[in-house]
Parts: sequence; C-alpha cells; structure tokens
Amino acid sequence: MTEAKRLSVRTKAAYGVGATAEAAISIVFNSFNFLFYNNVLGLSGTLCGLAVTIAMVFDAISDPMIGSISDRFQSRFGRRHPFLYAAPIPMGICFFAIYAPPSSLEGFGLFAWFTVTTILLRTAQTFYHVPHLALGAEMTPEYGERSVLMSYNTIFALVGTSGFYYIAWSYFGTLDDGTADRTGYMTLASAVAAFAIVVIFISAYFTRDQIPLLSKPPDDLPRFSAQALLDEFRACLANHNYKMLLFGMIFLSATLGLHETLTAHIGLFFFELREDQIRFLALGAPPGLMIAAFLTPKLHVWFDKRETLMAGILGMTTAVSGPIVLRLLGWLPENGTPILFPILCALKGTSYAASAIMVISIMSTLADVTDEHELVSGRRQEGVFFASRSFFSKLMSGLGHLLAGIAIDLIAFPVGVKSGEVAPDTLYRFGLVAGPITVIPALISLFFYARYRIDKIRHAEIRSELAARTNSEST
Repeated sequence: MTEAKRLSVRTKAAYGVGATAEAAISIVFNSFNFLFYNNVLGLSGTLCGLAVTIAMVFDAISDPMIGSISDRFQSRFGRRHPFLYAAPIPMGICFFAIYAPPSSLEGFGLFAWFTVTTILLRTAQTFYHVPHLALGAEMTPEYGERSVLMSYNTIFALVGTSGFYYIAWSYFGTLDDGTADRTGYMTLASAVAAFAIVVIFISAYFTRDQIPLLSKPPDDLPRFSAQALLDEFRACLANHNYKMLLFGMIFLSATLGLHETLTAHIGLFFFELREDQIRFLALGAPPGLMIAAFLTPKLHVWFDKRETLMAGILGMTTAVSGPIVLRLLGWLPENGTPILFPILCALKGTSYAASAIMVISIMSTLADVTDEHELVSGRRQEGVFFASRSFFSKLMSGLGHLLAGIAIDLIAFPVGVKSGEVAPDTLYRFGLVAGPITVIPALISLFFYARYRIDKIRHAEIRSELAARTNSEST
C-alpha cells in the first residue's frame, strides 16, 4: 500500500469487532482458569501457573512462525484472511476443553490436561491474533488514521472484556455454589466459544473487500525457513525504536500476567465481594472506553504517542494497585461498608480508560515502526513485527502467571474456601503480592518507552521518503 486513505466506519468496525471475540476468551480464561483449577479442582498454585507458562512458551514460539508465514502467504484471499478463517473453530473447541477435564483426573494428570489444552488454545489464537494485527497495520499507513483504527480494535476488545466479565460473574451469581460450581464453568465456556467462532467469521467476512488494496508479499522475500525466521527476527531487533517498544512490553506484560491471574482472588477474597457485586465492576468500562476512544487520537496529536502511552501506563497501574495499597495502609473503608464498592467501581472505570489509551498507543506505534523498517529494508513485514513483540510479551506474561501461582503457594493461600473464610494475615501477604509488587515491572517499562523516538514529524518524513521511492521506481 503506497497511498494514505481513509477507511469507512463500516470497515473499521468490521476489523475491530474481531477483537471482541478474542477478548471474551481471554478475560474468561484469565479471570477463572486459576480459580477453577486451584480453588475448585485443588491443583496447586505453582502447577496452575506452570501450566499457563509452558503454554505461553509454546505460544510465543508459534507467534513469529505464523507472522513470518503470513507475511509470505499468497492466495486469492490475500495473505492474512486465510488464517482468520482457519482459526475460530479450533479456538472455540480448545477453549471448551480447558473447562471440561475428565472428572477422574487429579494431580499430574489434571496438570497435563490443563497444559495441553491451553497450548492448543494459544496456538489457535495465534493463527488469528498475529494476522489480525498485521492486517490492521496494512490497512492504512496514515499516522492519525492508524490511531483511529487501533482505537476501534481496542475499544471492541475492551467491550468484549468488560461485557463477558459482567456476563460471567452474573452467571456465577445465579448458581447456588457460585464459583465453586464445577459444571458452571463448562456451561460458560461453551457460550463463550460459540460467540467467538461467530464473531471472528463475521470480522473476516466483512473485511474481505480490503484484500485487493493490501500490500503483497515482496518478490525478493526468501521462502520460509528457520534461518529466514531468525534473520527476520534479528532485523526487527536491530531497529532501536522497535527494541524499546519490545523491552517495554516485556516488563508491562509481567505486570499484566500477575494481575490477570490474581484478579478473581482480589474481588472474592481480598475485598470480599459477592459474585453478583463483582459483575458491576464492568459497568465502569463504557464511560472509560468512550473517553479513551474520543481522547486517544487527540492525545497523539497534542502530545504524541510516546507520552500518551506512558500516561496510560501510569493511570492503569495507579487504578489497579491503588485500592489494594490503600487497604494495606488502612486508608480504605472496611469490607462491606456502603462506600467501598463505588470507590472500586470508579477505579475500575479509570483502569479501563487508561488501559485502552495504553493499548491503542502501543499498537499504533508498532504500526509506525513497520514503516520505518520498510524504509530501511524495502520490505513490509507487519506479521513478523507484531509476532516478535508477542513472542517476548507472552513469555513474560507466562512468567507472571507462574510467579502468581508460586506466591499463592508460598503464602499458603487456602483452596476450597469462600469469601470471608481467609485469615487476615494471609490476606495481608496476598495484598502485598497483588498490589505494590505486581506493578513494579510496569513502572520499569516506562524507562524503555521513554526512549522511543518516532514522533509525528519523524513519521511524516518516513512516509514522504517512502512515497518518493515509490514514485522513483515507477518512472
């Protein structure tokens, strides 16, 4: 693609809605996998975390492979859409299987089931996630339009996140045993899987009209091989701006992995909320998302993407750790008091807004780096760039899950308990892990993001030089 163009609202919405499906699977998995396997089935926290970490190692390896293959793929459906069509059904089946282990399994057998099904789920997600992000980077090269497109993608993702967060906790609130009901997880998983399959097919179908307008694999791109993949990987890491984004994402993902693993425990046990209360935390999402959707593209113009990204990280870490730290200091109202829940809802809404601003900025800056890479190398390789970023971020996110599981075991957090049954000293130790310790990696990420150097002026220069090269080659 050589010319900047404005995308229709229909196209942006069709692209963005696909993120709703992946977000639905991710939020249910991240919110309930640890609760299901540890608190309901009795698998140790360390093995729960290890299962997810092993799966993410496999996933991180598959990401660059799929990115590189999709960069080279040629078909009448383009180089990204065949992957979008192939992914949803395996994704749905594997997600359901995670929450349907044979009742006879326990110990190592249960651990093996959790590990293998999670590996298969993550691999299926890779077939969708990497080509989908690469498609977004290809659809428009314009600095501001990219921010808008990634806003659509991020907003739809957070709609899926908040929507299924609300639906899942509402559902468990109707069960007599709440989150202790084993069969409830299977029912929820089947509904989420069906939703994801349908929505991804819809997204792929309604973006098919963009296929003729997208860039084609370059003629001089070598055939896929392990050596070619390593060479492309090195080329990505040779780019200073990409390297800074990558290192920042590594540390940011560690925080996200820790928080996602512990989020159900925070609501149920630390703040002693009921299932039918926890669902209302999602109501902070709509105003937060509207603020982010409206504000982020403007912030990218007023302050640039780097500053907006860093502000989003600070806002997110403050919102998620703030109430826990305040409770540890004794400055937050006691559990069960009427004022506590509105405070938690307000902070949850703030975290949604900040997270949306943060994610939009990350995805938009990554797309800009692919332009810089094209200027240097003469090749557009969005798949490899987005996949390389996923490679390291998923490794660190997996480490976050593992550390969370180990921490649960080290502080002797009990299994099979309900809200209000955990000893105060155990909750205090849990709060130290879930609050101040969890956000340390995200704060470290700011050091790297501050060294990102592509602003709107530099990006305009890159696009101008690319256009001049194209004109020169065509004459």
